[in-house]
Amino acid sequence: MYDFDARIERRGTDSVKWDIDNPKVNGEGVLPMWVADMDFACPKEVTEAITQRAMHPIYGYPLKSAAFYESLQEWIQRRYGVEVQTSWMTGIPGVIPGIHVAIEAYTSPGERVLIQTPVYHPFFHAVENRGRQVVRSSLVEQNGHYEMDWDDLANKLSDPRVKLMLLCSPHNPIGRVWTRQELVRLGTLCVEHGVVVVADEIHADLVYEKGSHVPYYSLPTELARQSVTFLAASKTFNLAGLFTSYLLTENRQLLRDFAVTASRMGCENVNLFGMEATIAAYRYGEPWLEALLSYLHKNATYMSRFLAEHVPAVRMPVPQATYLGWMDFRSLGLKQAELSSLLREKGKLGFQDGLVFGQEGEGFQRVNFACPHSVVVEAMERLKRAIME
Repeated sequence: MYDFDARIERRGTDSVKWDIDNPKVNGEGVLPMWVADMDFACPKEVTEAITQRAMHPIYGYPLKSAAFYESLQEWIQRRYGVEVQTSWMTGIPGVIPGIHVAIEAYTSPGERVLIQTPVYHPFFHAVENRGRQVVRSSLVEQNGHYEMDWDDLANKLSDPRVKLMLLCSPHNPIGRVWTRQELVRLGTLCVEHGVVVVADEIHADLVYEKGSHVPYYSLPTELARQSVTFLAASKTFNLAGLFTSYLLTENRQLLRDFAVTASRMGCENVNLFGMEATIAAYRYGEPWLEALLSYLHKNATYMSRFLAEHVPAVRMPVPQATYLGWMDFRSLGLKQAELSSLLREKGKLGFQDGLVFGQEGEGFQRVNFACPHSVVVEAMERLKRAIME
């Protein structure tokens, strides 16, 4: 029913991935596999919904419709078996703008925000750009598997200057799905020390074991009430360019503080077409998503097995979630600049440098495999030649 094998030309569409003038990830003959969007057409129901709305020739300021919030409410109930209220939600033009607003709403300049590294690099920028201090708690890696460092977390969360924690769940770039036990333990620490949890769950729908993702808002009430969660259809259905996301929390004070701060920062509106696309995606896109997840898992499994067989010095475990591979080149013994140069100049591969995600990313590259399988095959052959030469 869905042709994920089709190679759709994106050059000339002002695509960040394909059209950016950045020699580190693009350029003559380079295959870009870095920025986190997909090279797949979104569900046809989404295109139809946008087209239908575009037929009305006035695109004035839109209300956040009841259907917008109801579509997420229905999706959460159907996908995760969790009952939430539409009164717990507000729209925001993107998760990263939302994180900026949350930091501004829940902390004061000079206070500290904890993140778990390696992690999605805009977390660093959001904290620093709001005049707060980043506190890093490194994830512990062993044979490609990552765990939280509980002693380090307990120590750093006990600092009275740490007021907020940014949680990436599922985690980007390592592809971990946190268990309920882990999240409860983390939430208990945060409640004990009065730390608000801001959970970025933008990759929640992209898990390969059905039902494995545990929404933070589904935790026991005393933990969930000290948190807010960001959600969006953008990663799930390839709608990132429509800049439409949600914040969800059952804590009315946290919701009110966020909404007031968003308005003060000029971030309270969402995109007209983004709302229409989101409603259509959540209501009609589930069959497409199930097919997508099977295809993505096939790509990731192929890459992992190819490396084990042909380039054993490089490792990439199949992630539990996301369409992002965390590729380990440390056995090559190269400096990071040498590794990046090798991949770009010899391999003609536009991967994302692991150091972007923190010092723990040294020796790693993040690879986006949300593309036709033929592109994945081509990339692995290029990588093999570059390493063997």
